[in-house]
Amino acid sequence: MHKFFRRHRSQGSEGVVENSSQRASPEHITKDRKRSAGSEFIIAKPSPPASSDSSSLLPIGHRSNLSIRTPSPSRNTSLGLHVVHQPSGTPCLDIIFIHGLGGDSRKTWSRDHNPELFWPGLWLPLETDLERARIFTFGYNAKFRPGEAKSAANISDFAKELLFELRFGKTLEGESFGIGETPLIFVAHSMGGLLAKKACLLGQNDQHYKALVRSISAIIFLSTPHRGSDLAEILNRVLVASFQSARNFITDLNRSSMALEEINEQFRHIAPRLSIWSFYETLPTSVGPKKMMVLDKGSAILGYSKEISRPLYADHHGVCKYSSPDDANYVSVRNALGTLVEEIARKVGVSADQAIDEYQTLHGLFSSSDGHDYDLDKHNRLRIEGTCEWILHEKGMSDWISTPEGCHLVWFSAAPASGKSVLSAHVVTSLQQINLAPQYFFFNFGDQHKRSVANLLRSIALQVAKGNRPFRRSLLDLSKQGLRLDKADASVIWHKVYENLLFKMGDRRPFFWIIDALDECDSPKLFLDLIRTCSGSNVPLRIFIASRQTESIQMGVAKAARSIRLTKLEKHGSDHNVKDIQRLAEQEIIHMRGSEQIKTRVVQKILARAEGNFLWTRLVLDEIVHCHTESGIEETLDEFPSDMHKLYERMEQAILDLPRKSSQLLAKTLFQWTLGARRPMSLWELSQAVESEFPEILDLKRTVSDVCGQFIRVDDSDHVTMIHKTAREYLIQPRDNELFIDVHANHEGLCIKTISSFFDSRVTPEIADDVNSQSYLLYAATSWMYHLKNSRSTSSEVLDILVKFFNSSALPLWVHSLSRADHLDVLIKTSKSLASFTASVRKADASKNPLLRRLSDLQLLDQWSVDLIRIVTKFSTSLLKYPRAIHGLVSPFSPETSALYQQPHCKADKDLNVAGGLDNAWTDRLARISLPEGFEAYKLACAGQYIAVLGAKGRVFLWDSQTFVNVHVVKHGEPVTSIAFNAQGNKLVTYGLETTKLWMVPSGEVFCSVGNLEEARAITLFFANDDKRILAGFDDRTVRHFDIEQLDRAWQILHPTLFQEPLSAEAAANSPTCVSFSRDGSYAGVAYRGFPLSIWSLESGECINRCNRSQGTNFSADQYSAGWYVAWRFVWNPVTDHVIGVYTDGFVFKWQPLTGEHHEAQAHAQDIAVSSDGKLVLSSTSTGIVKVWDFADFSVIYQLSSDDPLMGLAFSPDCLRFYDLRCGMVNSVNAWEPNSLLRFSDAEETVSDLASETAFSMSVAQTSEAWLEQFEAISALSACPNGKCICIGTADGLVELCSTNGSERVEVGKFNNFMEVSHLTWSPDSQHIVAADLSGDICITQTKTSDLGRLVETTQIVRLQSPKLDLEEQAIHEILFSPDSTLLLLVTNQSGYIWSLKDASTQASGELTDGNSRKWLSHPTQNQLILGIGSRDIKVYRWHDFHECSAPVPYAHINALQQGNDLDFSSDGDVDTAAKLLPSTAIATPEAASANVRAMVTQDLKHVLIRVSSSDSFTGFGQFFIIPIPQLDLIRAGVKQNNTVTLRPTAIPDSVRSRVRISLGILPGDRFVFLDWDLWVCCYKMGANIAHQPASSLGNSPEPSKRLGNASDGLVQRHYFIPDDWAMGGSLDLCCMTADGTLLYPRDDKVSMIKANFSRQPSVGDPLLS
Repeated sequence: MHKFFRRHRSQGSEGVVENSSQRASPEHITKDRKRSAGSEFIIAKPSPPASSDSSSLLPIGHRSNLSIRTPSPSRNTSLGLHVVHQPSGTPCLDIIFIHGLGGDSRKTWSRDHNPELFWPGLWLPLETDLERARIFTFGYNAKFRPGEAKSAANISDFAKELLFELRFGKTLEGESFGIGETPLIFVAHSMGGLLAKKACLLGQNDQHYKALVRSISAIIFLSTPHRGSDLAEILNRVLVASFQSARNFITDLNRSSMALEEINEQFRHIAPRLSIWSFYETLPTSVGPKKMMVLDKGSAILGYSKEISRPLYADHHGVCKYSSPDDANYVSVRNALGTLVEEIARKVGVSADQAIDEYQTLHGLFSSSDGHDYDLDKHNRLRIEGTCEWILHEKGMSDWISTPEGCHLVWFSAAPASGKSVLSAHVVTSLQQINLAPQYFFFNFGDQHKRSVANLLRSIALQVAKGNRPFRRSLLDLSKQGLRLDKADASVIWHKVYENLLFKMGDRRPFFWIIDALDECDSPKLFLDLIRTCSGSNVPLRIFIASRQTESIQMGVAKAARSIRLTKLEKHGSDHNVKDIQRLAEQEIIHMRGSEQIKTRVVQKILARAEGNFLWTRLVLDEIVHCHTESGIEETLDEFPSDMHKLYERMEQAILDLPRKSSQLLAKTLFQWTLGARRPMSLWELSQAVESEFPEILDLKRTVSDVCGQFIRVDDSDHVTMIHKTAREYLIQPRDNELFIDVHANHEGLCIKTISSFFDSRVTPEIADDVNSQSYLLYAATSWMYHLKNSRSTSSEVLDILVKFFNSSALPLWVHSLSRADHLDVLIKTSKSLASFTASVRKADASKNPLLRRLSDLQLLDQWSVDLIRIVTKFSTSLLKYPRAIHGLVSPFSPETSALYQQPHCKADKDLNVAGGLDNAWTDRLARISLPEGFEAYKLACAGQYIAVLGAKGRVFLWDSQTFVNVHVVKHGEPVTSIAFNAQGNKLVTYGLETTKLWMVPSGEVFCSVGNLEEARAITLFFANDDKRILAGFDDRTVRHFDIEQLDRAWQILHPTLFQEPLSAEAAANSPTCVSFSRDGSYAGVAYRGFPLSIWSLESGECINRCNRSQGTNFSADQYSAGWYVAWRFVWNPVTDHVIGVYTDGFVFKWQPLTGEHHEAQAHAQDIAVSSDGKLVLSSTSTGIVKVWDFADFSVIYQLSSDDPLMGLAFSPDCLRFYDLRCGMVNSVNAWEPNSLLRFSDAEETVSDLASETAFSMSVAQTSEAWLEQFEAISALSACPNGKCICIGTADGLVELCSTNGSERVEVGKFNNFMEVSHLTWSPDSQHIVAADLSGDICITQTKTSDLGRLVETTQIVRLQSPKLDLEEQAIHEILFSPDSTLLLLVTNQSGYIWSLKDASTQASGELTDGNSRKWLSHPTQNQLILGIGSRDIKVYRWHDFHECSAPVPYAHINALQQGNDLDFSSDGDVDTAAKLLPSTAIATPEAASANVRAMVTQDLKHVLIRVSSSDSFTGFGQFFIIPIPQLDLIRAGVKQNNTVTLRPTAIPDSVRSRVRISLGILPGDRFVFLDWDLWVCCYKMGANIAHQPASSLGNSPEPSKRLGNASDGLVQRHYFIPDDWAMGGSLDLCCMTADGTLLYPRDDKVSMIKANFSRQPSVGDPLLS
């Protein structure tokens, strides 16, 4: 049987029994599914009976959740689309069941019309993998029996109804089904199959249904009458069998009907893309007293070649009705569905675990490893059966559950240790039992991850997303925008996720949030301030908060009560839980020895003294159950203090009374770790932590119990925690004994201990590779900076160990461990902690003797505080893929003045050397994109993963914001004045002179176009209404819009009163200078040259406020002129709704229009931008200065200075970098990633309002400054054949010689027109250099350099006469020297010229048809010939007359390696033998006209390496193959057109080719060297004995993200990587490798020479071997 299926299920929670004859009732067969605001609509188990305590509290509407779609009363419930199974996660596909003639959406699929045998809803969901499919039935009115209403519909009408329901069907709550987003399968009976086919045909050409029809992957036909030739007879039989009267849809079944002929004719054209299964009946159907075959086999199958057909042992009705899951017919259909699911998964990559992938994406968005389930289970295990029930009967709680609308907050406050957390867990569980799926969070001050509001909000959002499909999609869209919420503070998450997404959903079901221990939160006030805004939520919220009663929470709750409904449940006595404590005591006392009388007395005494304290009760019970006598029990009860403080004193004294001093020291050590740990430590981690001090502990769990006096407990997961927060508070309270824990001193000690872990000689690179299984080492790696920060230390001991750490081998081992664990973000936290520590030490040293100050040590730590961030920004990609790179492969690419470069244990070994091209210091510029020559840039925009620049002639250039690769050029076709992205960056709108166009990004496809107005021009464009509407502010003081989904799109005025300012003698509102829309499209701001900035409501058309700067601004009357209050530019803060702008006098301001709050600062600014999280502001000046501002306090945290004027500013979506558009000799876009932004992004959440003893403020960063160095980037590069120097050309037309160490430069020539040097070529004798620029000017120089002395002193340069050719506006494609260095070949697309250096004249010329699609080389062995290497063949020309002297020589197919044969790559190999291995079919390459061919004679002088790709490819995909040079001897002059010579090159194996981004050559030893997609320089040893796949044709290359997986079975060796920020612009296209394996790599205006040992033999298991 197919592996997809299981015949039987064992009895379990789903209620399915193994014996089908004992099958349970339908209500138990149906799988338990939870349904509420937090979950999707799915079939739920029946509600508890009315007598249940929990359900009785609910209104009627909450008790039955069995219906997914409730039709209106007037509608037949069998018609339309109905969900019969909804999986708990995202469906992997949809299955639609379509009944036939006279059928019903449920009865057709139920044997004997028995609802217990409805197999699509009851059996299919229980099959393996099919449970992840969403299943629908579709019903339509195909009734025909007497008495049924007559219908005028036909098959086409039914098909249209089906399409409409699939495309626009919604749940009762208005959620779209989203059909078409996953693959779709039809299962159709009888005439339903004709509907399915007709729907495919109608939808394929309809704009509304195209995408839906494309999602249809398969159709299963169950006795469908396909064949037209037999249809009349079939119809008669169906009529007889069905007792029907005439209907239009029956007429359509006639053999001569046009409808049926059209279906049969057209469906065969689309059938090949579908999987088609046809099942046919084999038994006659009872028709009155007779039995007859309704359909025979010939009628029920289509006869297509790929169709799968099978008989079913059933009649026409029975083919779709089955008796049990063991019915052979059901098994056949079930197996067909299972096979289809597997096929679909293979074809389109749809997995049954797709939802898990989505959740992983969401976890990545929040960087969360949510542990809420564990917390719930932990607290539920503590609950005694029957306790906590009273909470649900409280009047406030009953109202809280049943209130239908609005937001309702219940605050339950009680004394410490009164069972609040267990009570909260019970509330959660009770709501789950009645299918309300609450979200919940348990604060825990002892765990850093469980005490912040931000983590609470992340956890709640993830819980909602797991069950709410629309919300999950919205979060996934948010992730695609590039926004990072893992570092965002609570206010940003609240705004982006809750206010913008969750609260705007149309779902009217309430969300239930249970928040426990708010008093253990870092900032309860912040959370309570946030929920005050819930009053504006579209969805009802029910929030339950349990906490102690603190002043901070009391004030916050009081404020919240002003906007949302509040119920207080204050339980500060013991009456509310006395019965619960009694149950606890009675339950535990069972284990006590003694009579029932003594047990009863004990319970009574406990109740009398417990005062509602569960902790006290458990502690006293723990003691008395170990008593051996009644008197001992009585004595224990009498001596046990009722006051918790005195109880803690008693517990502490017991520790101090331990006979061994070592036990006391051990107890204190355990307290120190448990109190100070960043999170609860496991027993294993704790044992490793104390091992150095207490190496002989046999059983730590028992030791904790024996020596820690009940202060510490070990939970069920073997994690060690304080017994209660009050116990922690007692231990850190100052007192005079040895167990007092000083918080700051404790963190200092833990900092030293965790750092010291990396000094252990047992910690090696192998251990670091396995750090995820080394739990304590991982804790130490991620936590020592946490302890440093919280120690507030300035001690010399901490300084000593930090200096030792950063100078030792421990440093690379630490970075290695963090890379392996994917925790490089810890380096940023460490940077901040180091900066704070050194600042504190300097402050403390201010009064010391200068000779005693350790300035060099502090300077070292300051350097590392910078370098740690640079490790993240520059090298994170490579370190995450190969963590060992920190041991020698990172520092060579660092500035020589950096601490990383100078760290002795990070330095490279002798196998890697980088000379020249390194920066003097770290630079903040990540990339520079030079715009095309003469390109005038006007505007800059960034969204999602794209950057856009608007230029002249309506062109918009698009780049990938991560790789800075050009992805598209949008051509509007006329000048464009404004552009705008949507938030996701997948749509772009451009406003031209006559039309507005909406483009899909990155494809560049025009989605729609709208005509523009003649009398007005748009200033600003904005996407609104979920990207369904475009808003625009016009220069005629109007706001117009058009709706994208309307067919009659046109610009329409939004509101007639908008921007209609009143006339005034003092000020006049002329044409706006700036218009900006608020984040949600509710407001618009408008600025004028002679009128104040005004804010308008787009809904009401009323002016909300005007920015009157004079209020609160300290200017004298004579300074304050009429123009000074004018705002020049402004934007909206997307989080706070402040307006941030620039006044005409250059002052930057922020203004809250609703409150009138106003702040400003002097900046001489001209332009302004704000980050997506609202925390950062960018300003720029006309002189090229950029400032980054902290929005909160309006202070500058970073400044960048330059001389180039700026045209635009933008932040990246993740707020970690910014972009500017600069105008200079060459316009450019620059990407900046300063340390200040990274440190700022990692700023801690709001300082606790609890005045925690460990909380303190730490400055993010002082203002840092940078200067933009001006340079002209290298545009051409060529290495001298004799290896003495390098020649470079620059973007401004300069040609220079560079020494091999990069220290010297000599000017060779300069083009007077300052255009970019496009070509550089050395002569083979190293005596001549020829250069050409973009305009076609050519410069030839003769150079002589001496082996002795400096390059500047010994180089002689002579300018030779250069060709003056009439290129007829053609660009020079290639420049090539003859082998004797006397002739020069110049190639354009249509011509070739031979220039004689000796005669200084054109010696020959000729016409070409494909000059620029070939690579031109001199024949390696026949000096008189030129080879024009194309994608399919090689053309041969003579040097002396440029005459094509041979017929083109074609390539043969490349598949020798497929046969597993080793080819002889030696220069004297047997060419004929190699040729016998290859068939003579042609290579699959692009058409010649569209090909981009690169070729080179390799460094070992044995091969010609050829790469062929599409000319329009930005990614470098292509075919690589190799021609051994002896084969080229087959090419000779004079070969005629009947040439039989065929070159038989060798292919690079697909497994290697798919990894190649840039081919660098073949070094001696047959080593193919290339740069892979991860920017690693790799070496592949050719000729290895391994079978390979044939070379694929162009266009079938794997996606870059999948390339790494195509390993070469250990034959590809990585040597070193190129840093990410080096791979920008055209550097990759220019890099090249010399004969000795030195990589010449241009960076900006410098060249780096990188030398590695490619002959190094890797060891077995080397991670660099893949």
